[in-house]
Amino acid sequence: MRFENRVAIVTGGGAGLGKVYVTGLAKEGAKVVIAEYSEDSGKRLERELLDQGFDVMFVKTDVSKEDDVQNCVAKTIDRYRKIDILINNAQATDNSVMPAKLADTSERLVRICWETGFFGTFLFTKHVLPHMIENNYGRILNTASYTGLRGKGTFAAYGSQKEAIRSLTKVTAQEYGVYGITCNVICPGALTDASKAWKEYDPAGYEASVAPQCIKRLGDPDENITPAVLFLVLEDSRFVTAQTIGLDGRNTRY
Repeated sequence: MRFENRVAIVTGGGAGLGKVYVTGLAKEGAKVVIAEYSEDSGKRLERELLDQGFDVMFVKTDVSKEDDVQNCVAKTIDRYRKIDILINNAQATDNSVMPAKLADTSERLVRICWETGFFGTFLFTKHVLPHMIENNYGRILNTASYTGLRGKGTFAAYGSQKEAIRSLTKVTAQEYGVYGITCNVICPGALTDASKAWKEYDPAGYEASVAPQCIKRLGDPDENITPAVLFLVLEDSRFVTAQTIGLDGRNTRY
């Protein structure tokens, strides 16, 4: 019960890695808010965890809209009176038009990636900070990508905003460390449902991505990704901040 009496918000918490993070936190005693755009997946996970006796709450949230973000934060405070942990996990894209070389990248794709990724991260961080400052405690964990760090071709829209998130992470850590708030960013390489679909429709691309890895595979969300995520939002990680941490089995300097 390492997170007993802690309150967490996980964006994009209804599916994929977000769902795994929500479940891991709840099982270790946290009260968890599932900030999710999809009512179906958000309510389904809420019911599943409530039935198991965990304290969770689903709030329908479009992370790209400030009113939605403020509503989620307000509902969290109304119910739990504080916010200790924020995991910015939400990210939308359009696989029908990505990957794409820069000259073929549409404005629509750029907006989707930036509004749900960077702006979602910015807005949630902005609106939880006053509550963390008030309690002199906070753990913020953002999500970036190897594609941005390496400037991977055909990922201009996606990778560029992930690098902006890395910069935002360092700014947040620098400005608010004095209040007991840490802010880090992870680059996960996980075998999610989306990755499995990618492996099916583009096996050559999948194999090319995995080949440079030391461990030669994507990580299991439960066994390889979530344990590290949970450490980074624990009280014990108080001296780790402004870091980019690769959870992807790669030999890469982050």
